[in-house]
Amino acid sequence: MHTIKDSKTKWAFFQKHHWVSPEFSRTPVLESWERCIKQCSPYTWSKPHIASGFTFSSLMKRNEYLIECATTVLEDTYDMLGDEEVLLIITDSNGCILSAVGHNSMRQEMQGLGIKQGCFLSEGKIGTHAVSLCVNTHTPCEVFAAEHFNCHLHPYASVAAPIFDQLGKLRGTACLIQRATHYKKERLIIIASSAKEISLQIHIQSEQENINRLTCAHNATLECMDDGLLAWDEENRITMVNHQSERLLNIKASQVLDKEIFSVLRFPPNVLNSIESGATINRKLTTVEVRGEFVEAIITLRPLKDGTHLLFLHPIDKIRELAQQQIGGSARYTFSTLPVISRKMKHVITLAKRAIKSKSPILITGDEGVGKATLAMAIHNESAYKEGPFITLNCRSINTEQLVKETLGYDEGQGMPSKFELAHGGTLFLEKVEHLSPDLQAVLLKLLKTRLTSRSDSLRLIPVDFQLITSTASDISEYVTQRSFGRQLYYEISSNELHILPLRKRKEDIEYLVQQLISHYERRHNVTISIEPAALEALMNFRWSGNNSELRNRTERLLLNRRSNLIKLSDIPEDIKLNTHQATKHHPVYTLEEAEKRAIIHAWNLYDGKMSEMAKALQIGRTTLWRKVNKFGLLEQMKQY
Repeated sequence: MHTIKDSKTKWAFFQKHHWVSPEFSRTPVLESWERCIKQCSPYTWSKPHIASGFTFSSLMKRNEYLIECATTVLEDTYDMLGDEEVLLIITDSNGCILSAVGHNSMRQEMQGLGIKQGCFLSEGKIGTHAVSLCVNTHTPCEVFAAEHFNCHLHPYASVAAPIFDQLGKLRGTACLIQRATHYKKERLIIIASSAKEISLQIHIQSEQENINRLTCAHNATLECMDDGLLAWDEENRITMVNHQSERLLNIKASQVLDKEIFSVLRFPPNVLNSIESGATINRKLTTVEVRGEFVEAIITLRPLKDGTHLLFLHPIDKIRELAQQQIGGSARYTFSTLPVISRKMKHVITLAKRAIKSKSPILITGDEGVGKATLAMAIHNESAYKEGPFITLNCRSINTEQLVKETLGYDEGQGMPSKFELAHGGTLFLEKVEHLSPDLQAVLLKLLKTRLTSRSDSLRLIPVDFQLITSTASDISEYVTQRSFGRQLYYEISSNELHILPLRKRKEDIEYLVQQLISHYERRHNVTISIEPAALEALMNFRWSGNNSELRNRTERLLLNRRSNLIKLSDIPEDIKLNTHQATKHHPVYTLEEAEKRAIIHAWNLYDGKMSEMAKALQIGRTTLWRKVNKFGLLEQMKQY
């Protein structure tokens, strides 16, 4: 072992010549000296920097994990050394002293030099020290007597060892300071062992925290998931039941834990065979018996290698709700937000409110584009089913065999719920109902009478409850006459019939829609637009064969192609203006619908409202006559004649 005198001789030689003998030339101490000679004086002592206030509080907070693990180890190490005058300290990875344990005399001597809690043992300030060497090299280091660059530390020996976390990152150092005259070589072994013990404690505590974190996440996942979960071991004893399983199966975990699974649940034979053979089941619709009650659920079974089985119970109502969100349309309109102001449409809304109270199916008739779907949305949002989904189905698009199957749903494979199931609790809107296939007509008629449905490949009856709204742009009675649409189904769906007149017969609504479209355009593009009365009149007098859709399309095109922010008659397309001009010059040509209406009114006047004589004169059935009177909304009008 080198002596204090030897270290003093080397130090003095270096300070005079700035080099030392070859055997000392590659040691970390010499490398430190060579850095120190450029940064600080070997003869003058400058107290180290001290962290205080918020900086110190932040350091302590950031390293409380390290301090907690190191405190017990330092105290045990100091107790093992007995009454020796030593100071044991813990620093962070930057050499800041976080905690110290040791003899009072040594503590006071170090404090006299400014070495205390919160100070930085940096090489640039106090010269070579075991802590700064350890931080630089990440290895245990020893600095004895005059190996310290500053002469004020020559009376002492310092040893330090690195402390690493579980990821191998340097978290700090453990250091021992003792007078050089009492120093023993074994001190380096002691401090290195203490540092390893602290590193181990950090690793253990970190692993414990990870386990606790995973356990909390595991428990939270089990409680937050919509699925029920049961687990049983290789002896078929139930080991886990989450809250969702308790709710779905109407059981209590405290009463079934450690009981045999088959004494709690009775499975159908196909599921039981899968359990016994160790097979996996993926999302299978089945029924299990619990205490004499049958519970329908979609199950997933996962056998594990250790003999454990996991049974997931997927609640049908949640799956149905998710499917409704994906398939269900967004019903945006209410009666108050429908884009109509005409007296005729307000009368339709009044009839719709009455129809809602009857809770019977509603049939909406009218030309293409008059707003049958928007009226259906408004009815949905004003009904008792408004909290449920709004499912729209175009009957013209489901005539192929595969689409019929998807509409009816099926159990095979992972299964698919029918559109009737998806509409449960809400509204099912069937557009172009006259094109509904015969198979689906039969299913719908049965459903309306029994409120029960079954899937395409199953006899299992499923109760459903929804509001049915249908629509057509055709004379559906002709389909009944041709026997392509069932008479009984027609009677079922048409008990509440609402007829929307074409837009050309509701000029107030044309003006209102145009002004609405202009307002939306103004908000979207941050402009102010007005329209000349003559231009507006031209739009109001146009026939609008495509109704709302055509009006919206052509008005938006007009707004896009306008010459200025004042829309003039010259901006109106020629075909619209010509239609208006011709209407004032020539005798009107009535549509078949208009001719029918005029014929009915004329018959009313001739036969004084006697429906039997009117029907005979018009050569139609009395029921057909009443339907046409209601369809055209003529009753109030005829009473005026």
